[in-house]
Amino acid sequence: MFRIFLLILNLAPLVLVGQATKKVTINYFLLPACKEIFYALKSDTLIREGLYKLVSNRKIIVQGYYHNNQKDSLWTEYDLNGKLRFQGRYAHDQRSGIWEYYNEQGELEQRLDFTNLEVLLYRTQLANHPFRIIRSRDSIVSVLDRPPLYLGGQSRIDKFINEAITVPFHKQNDKIKGKVFVEFTIDSVGKTSNHHILKGLNVGCNYEALRIVKALPDAWFPGVYEGKNVSVNYVILINFDERIVKTPVDDFFEIDDLY
Repeated sequence: MFRIFLLILNLAPLVLVGQATKKVTINYFLLPACKEIFYALKSDTLIREGLYKLVSNRKIIVQGYYHNNQKDSLWTEYDLNGKLRFQGRYAHDQRSGIWEYYNEQGELEQRLDFTNLEVLLYRTQLANHPFRIIRSRDSIVSVLDRPPLYLGGQSRIDKFINEAITVPFHKQNDKIKGKVFVEFTIDSVGKTSNHHILKGLNVGCNYEALRIVKALPDAWFPGVYEGKNVSVNYVILINFDERIVKTPVDDFFEIDDLY
């Protein structure tokens, strides 16, 4: 009888938690349309508790769990075609343990250990690319032990650019097609600064390219040279496809901080 009483006491908090939550659905009329489905406390629907899903066209895009409004346990993300993009665990809203990130072809692009802060595996086309290393008194150009890496890989940068890019300011009927190279510094702790145009196209495209790269969240692993983290110059290319704007800007304004 005493054991049954203890069992009831142990299960009671779980039952109470289950009764204290409610299902919440939020629809977003975007392209593509999607909706969030999660559970929150009845007493305060801003506090999430339990299963979370982001769904688009009846396909799960993101799935994970919340505990006391913090990300917890296993989280996964998929693209619109159902291919896995990343998976890993959270503990108290912080990434923990091994995380894996996949590119658009479904290939493993990065394996990271967030508990020990180690890069276990990465794919990059810049492995043998020389970088300018910024030192206290001078700079040198050399291939690195490990180039700077963006969290999630190049595919994450490409995804951000594709979602953030807009048609730049330009004169009526001007066709826009070409590349803009934005250079910036990634320091020894992964922070970025000194964004500027290395090679531009026109004022409007240059401005838009600089805006996008500055808006890219700081999620860099710094470059490594001779076993130590170093500050290096890094370049991101923004490609503008040919397009025409129906409502152009004819009067250009001066932009002093592009170069």
